[in-house]
Amino acid sequence: MKLARVSPAILCLTVLLYTGCSSNTTPPPHPTPASCLDAPSFEFAYALTGNSVSMFTVNSCNGEFSASTPNSVSTGYASPPGNAEEMVADPLGRFAYVANLVSNASDLSTISSFTINPTTGILTPTSPATVHTGWFPQTIAIDPKGRFVYTANSDDATVSMFTINQTSGVLTPTSPATVSTMVSGQLLSDPSFLTVDPTGQYLYVTALLSDGAAVFMYTINQTTGLLTPTSPATVQTGGIPWQVVVSPNGAFAYVVNNNSGGASTDGVWQYEVNHTTGVLIPDSTPAVPAGNAPTAIAIDPTSSFAYVVNRNDSTLSMYYINPTTGSLTLNASATNPTGTIATGVQPSASTSIPAENSSTSPTRTAPPPSTPSTPTEPSPTREPRESPPDPWPRPSQKQASS
Repeated sequence: MKLARVSPAILCLTVLLYTGCSSNTTPPPHPTPASCLDAPSFEFAYALTGNSVSMFTVNSCNGEFSASTPNSVSTGYASPPGNAEEMVADPLGRFAYVANLVSNASDLSTISSFTINPTTGILTPTSPATVHTGWFPQTIAIDPKGRFVYTANSDDATVSMFTINQTSGVLTPTSPATVSTMVSGQLLSDPSFLTVDPTGQYLYVTALLSDGAAVFMYTINQTTGLLTPTSPATVQTGGIPWQVVVSPNGAFAYVVNNNSGGASTDGVWQYEVNHTTGVLIPDSTPAVPAGNAPTAIAIDPTSSFAYVVNRNDSTLSMYYINPTTGSLTLNASATNPTGTIATGVQPSASTSIPAENSSTSPTRTAPPPSTPSTPTEPSPTREPRESPPDPWPRPSQKQASS
């Protein structure tokens, strides 16, 4: 289950993040909780549960969710294989988008689009309600100014690009509609995770290749949303690359390696971001250890700390971030020498918003690392997958538990 949280008033949300709710300054005569005044604007939360989105209002004092009426809205697919895995909300609180995870066998991969009622948080499908995207859209991202949407499409080795109508929220494919993540000399490119940096200038996509793994790097045209490969177009990463994030200050980037654990110690690959070109520069220590099967990473708003979810051993690894180099150091102590805490469940994501829990999946063997070359168009003779699940255990093929 995926969950997103949005506040239509970004300024108010920022105040809440830093100060919390206003409270009574006079201490009560008994040890009772301080009184709290609700925030002057509304906050909403959305939980993605396969084929529908559950909707909630959020109590700004205690964080409790209250179900909206109606409680859910359909993504447009009644049953698997139409399960959706990722959703994003417009940073301005106007629109929400769901990537419907459908195989190229049926050619029904779409993005469902919704407007957000600023008072109730209720989602209403746009007209039209969906737009076609690439095959098997693994993840979806939106730029921080709410202008463009992108999906990483695992079945056809592309990234789809869309502009957002600022009034209706409807998505329009760019021209061309996709960029390829195939590279010369490789038989496979499996783009699975992507992110837009905090400035909205660059986009990064992790991909498993037939021989190694890479992060594809792009500049974003600020008018059209079109992606242009940087020079170089890729940087090496390790193992089975999953989530890629850029620190809130835009200075550093990190990729978690789901193949890490046991003999493999390259749990988190770390990079410096060239502010002029967007190119990722590997740290002098390319990777640091994490737990068993890292799946996701979150950075605190001050870019001082990082947290990595380790799915197979149900732990959370904690790190300091060097403010100059971006290097991660385990936040260890005499009483916690490993710098980890138990989560109690098998998690699959560590973001600023909660995400789905999953059980373990079959072992996927990572190919040896290599240095990718310049992207080329994918082979037109690639055969479509008959039906999910994909033999590669991406997050969508995990047995999710709510």
